[in-house]
Amino acid sequence: MRGLSHSRLGRTVKRYDRSYFDRWYRGPEAPRGEAELRRSVRLAVAVTESILNRDIRTVLDVGAGEGRWQPILSELRPEVTYLGIEPSRYAVDRFGATRNLREGTLEELHLHVFDHPFDLVLCADVLHYLSRAEVLAGIAELGDLVGGAAFVEIFTDEDPALGDREDFRPRPAEWYRTILHEAGLRPLGLQMWVHRDLFGDLDEMERLPWPTGGHAARSTSQRIPPTG
Repeated sequence: MRGLSHSRLGRTVKRYDRSYFDRWYRGPEAPRGEAELRRSVRLAVAVTESILNRDIRTVLDVGAGEGRWQPILSELRPEVTYLGIEPSRYAVDRFGATRNLREGTLEELHLHVFDHPFDLVLCADVLHYLSRAEVLAGIAELGDLVGGAAFVEIFTDEDPALGDREDFRPRPAEWYRTILHEAGLRPLGLQMWVHRDLFGDLDEMERLPWPTGGHAARSTSQRIPPTG
C-alpha cells in the first residue's frame, strides 16, 4: 500500500524506488497478490461498463505506481487507452514507455492537459497517505475527470493495519465520504464511485443511499485538523 510523493506542499516523504515496490508488491510482506489485483480490476471494469452500457475505452490511474493495472486492463479490453500519473521517478523511468506513465501527483492534476473525462478513474491506495492539504488540493480535479465511474480505494482508521504503515493517516470514513461527495462523486459500494451526472440514471437499488444526519453539508475543516 502506498501514496504519492514529491509533494509541492512541503511534506518530506519517503522514496518510492525499486526496493519499495519489491518489498510491498512482490515480497513476503505484500498484503495482496496478483489474484487480488485481478479481482479488483475485473470489478472496476464490470461496474463501469454496467453504468456506461458499453466497453470502457479510457482509464486514468492517479498514483499508478508501476502501472500494474495496465497489462491486466489490456488483456480484458485490448483497445483501452490507459494513462497513469505517478510521482515515482523510478516507476516512470522503468514503465513509462511500456505502460504509459506520466510523472505527477494528485495535487498537480490541474497542470496536466486532458482532452476529455475518462470512462474509469483509479486512485487506489493513495489518499490515506496524503496530508489533508494534498487531498483537498486535488480531489475536485479528480472528480471532474470521472466520465463514468471511479475506483477510489481508501483505508480508514477502522480498517485492519495491512501493508506499509509509514505516513499512513488514520482518518474516519465520514471525512472521505464528505470530500468525495463535494468532488461530485456518489457511492456505489466496494470502493466504487459514480459521477453525480450519472447517479440519477441508476435504478434505486443500484446505488447506495447517502447517509442521513447532514454530515455531507458540514465543512471538512470540522472533521480533521489542518495538519491531518
